[in-house]
Amino acid sequence: MKNVYLAQMSLEVPGSKYYYFPYSVGVVWCYAINDPAVKQNFALKEILFVKEPIEDIIDRMEDPEVLGLSTYIWNTNYNEQLAKAVKAKWPKCKVIVGGANVPNNDNEYFKENPYVDYLIHQEGEIAFKTLMRSFLGLEPDTEVPGISINRNGERVQTGPSVRVNDLSQIPSPYTSGLFDDMLNKYVKNGNIILNAIIETNRGCPFKCTFCDWGGVTFSKVHRFDISRIEQEIKWCAENGVEYVNNTDANFGIFKDRDMAIVDMLIETNKKYGFPKVFDAPWNKNNNQVTVTMAKKLLDAGMMRRFTASLQSMNPDVLTAIKRTNLNGEQLDNIVLDARRMGVSVSTEMIVGLPEETYESWKTGVAELLRGGLIIESFPLVMLQNSEMADPDYRKQYGIRTKRIKSWFSNIVDEWQDMVVATNTMDEKDYKRTWLWTWFTVLVQANGLTHLVAKYLEKRHDVKIQDFYEAVLDKFLNDSSAVAYEHLKKWSGYADRLEYTYFIAGFLYTDVLLDLSQHRRDNFFADIQKVCEELVDDPMLPQVIDLQQKIQKQTVASQHRVNYSANLYEYIMDDSTTLIKGETTYSIIDTGIEDRFEGDWNSFMTFARKNGSWRNNITQIEHERVI
Repeated sequence: MKNVYLAQMSLEVPGSKYYYFPYSVGVVWCYAINDPAVKQNFALKEILFVKEPIEDIIDRMEDPEVLGLSTYIWNTNYNEQLAKAVKAKWPKCKVIVGGANVPNNDNEYFKENPYVDYLIHQEGEIAFKTLMRSFLGLEPDTEVPGISINRNGERVQTGPSVRVNDLSQIPSPYTSGLFDDMLNKYVKNGNIILNAIIETNRGCPFKCTFCDWGGVTFSKVHRFDISRIEQEIKWCAENGVEYVNNTDANFGIFKDRDMAIVDMLIETNKKYGFPKVFDAPWNKNNNQVTVTMAKKLLDAGMMRRFTASLQSMNPDVLTAIKRTNLNGEQLDNIVLDARRMGVSVSTEMIVGLPEETYESWKTGVAELLRGGLIIESFPLVMLQNSEMADPDYRKQYGIRTKRIKSWFSNIVDEWQDMVVATNTMDEKDYKRTWLWTWFTVLVQANGLTHLVAKYLEKRHDVKIQDFYEAVLDKFLNDSSAVAYEHLKKWSGYADRLEYTYFIAGFLYTDVLLDLSQHRRDNFFADIQKVCEELVDDPMLPQVIDLQQKIQKQTVASQHRVNYSANLYEYIMDDSTTLIKGETTYSIIDTGIEDRFEGDWNSFMTFARKNGSWRNNITQIEHERVI
């Protein structure tokens, strides 16, 4: 038997024990061994998915005949170093590289990477299986569809990739037992926690210029059999897999079918207690049905987030990136339906897209915050197989990039081509945009300022974007402010163009803990100072007090507060007028859930995406002033 090693190094969060099952190489291998010749002649020795010193991997390898590497932006350089080391010790080993980060149009690739023998472009199942057959002399490698061959440094292409149109031909790596050894080796001894990746369909009908998805899975959407999905969910439950990450391009696009999958997940959770969380890239054009799906998951305690991917609110930007968002009325209806059901809506935005300006960006963010959306912002990374990477496109929009070390780096440094300026946003504005966005979203989405911002806009016509501009200016220039040291630190990240530090979540947990817990009273005093410099309003201290009390704390509590007007209803409901008179509210703080074991930071990392940090506030008495 000829030995095969496959590698799909997982996306790693620094300091975390969470990894993903190597699903991509798993389905490629399961499909390949459907062929009797492959199954009878090749043995899979190991699937590598955790980055470790390369010499340790080399030491335990046994005469590899084939090394298959799945590559993306978080493991490309690591894979290259592993391939180089394997080739140096076993020159006859066939090194195959596939995945979304394989360059489709680089004629110099094999000259720069002579240790790689083959590139697989786009979907890998058919190409990998046929390559394995070619190694047995059953057909020439030039007949393998969708690959590039290294011929003494020259690139020989074999034509377009071929898709698996009938996805029932691809066995599941979960239910086939391929991942069972990983459970025994890693999970059951407590070393790491493995999350599942599940596909329910393949393909994306959208053609966004910043994305390489269309180049990987094409536009026609094919579906996996629903019985396979049910079996995979059950496998996850029976093996105690907590987190299931769906990798469809648009979960919810098939309304009845995807609703059935949601029901499966919930029923399985009720029966086994697993999986605990389901995360999905929701349909780009959400509707009432997808909101209902999200509501079901939320009620079951399984929803991580419900997302409307908008990228930008600027029409010129959307034209430039070939993207069509929901129109204003459609978006308003989705948000309204979600709000009625108690579902928070988040949206993914990309900073620095072509045609965006600092002012247009702030205006768009404010519009979304006004609608109650939770914003996730991401740097614009130049993906080499995207339309945006085309030289003519870059020239048209004045796109400038810099190669920046990625926080995905571990063992081997990874690098990303980060967009740092365009025709409409120079590098200085780009840095300011990131700093403004990072701090605005941090304090707004985690329940530190959202009521204050709404009150100032409704009562005093201070636009949300102007309020946060004032907050940023104040805290950057007042060394006594609680946020000063944090903003200076993140300003340094911006100056060094380290924009991955601005991604929401775990990277700012220490900042959130300081503002919300350690120096909570001081922070709210700082916010009040900013407000007082903007407006003269004797009700401001009460608004600040209400803001403090809406955020859930570690220990459960219940109390009453008195204000001089119906502040909560006035802020939360656009149609409600301010009615003066002593108003009593009951505030119930249920504390954080037991599963977070008293860790408020972990709770907020989860709650930020679905708004579950909000306390229940109810008016119980109002004495109107006549």
